[in-house]
Amino acid sequence: MKDGLKQIIGKQVAAVVVASNGDAPAQQVFLVFPDGSSFEFHGREFTCNAGLDPAQRIESYVESRGGRITRVYGDVRMTAPAPATTAAGSPDGDSLEGRLFRDLAAWQEAKGVIAKARGRG
Repeated sequence: MKDGLKQIIGKQVAAVVVASNGDAPAQQVFLVFPDGSSFEFHGREFTCNAGLDPAQRIESYVESRGGRITRVYGDVRMTAPAPATTAAGSPDGDSLEGRLFRDLAAWQEAKGVIAKARGRG
């Protein structure tokens, strides 16, 4: 497989276009991005799931079907198991992720208070 996939890391998908052809490539899927660019997946027989799946299960799913992962582009931490959470559902407060989660929540709360004070909240 070509490595053009790495060019879509961090892009937000604005639309998905699906096409079928009598000639090759028989099946095409285009991811369309807000900047006007697109990325094409194509092949003889191209299909997909009915919905979203947790990224943490990719490796075990591929291996359970006798396959192997050949390349990964971008942040591989997205495929790591979910962090331990507290009873409130936030990450464990002692981990780096927990501290960042807490800091982000505090920042969002402060922004809300400031907006309310300015009459925009």
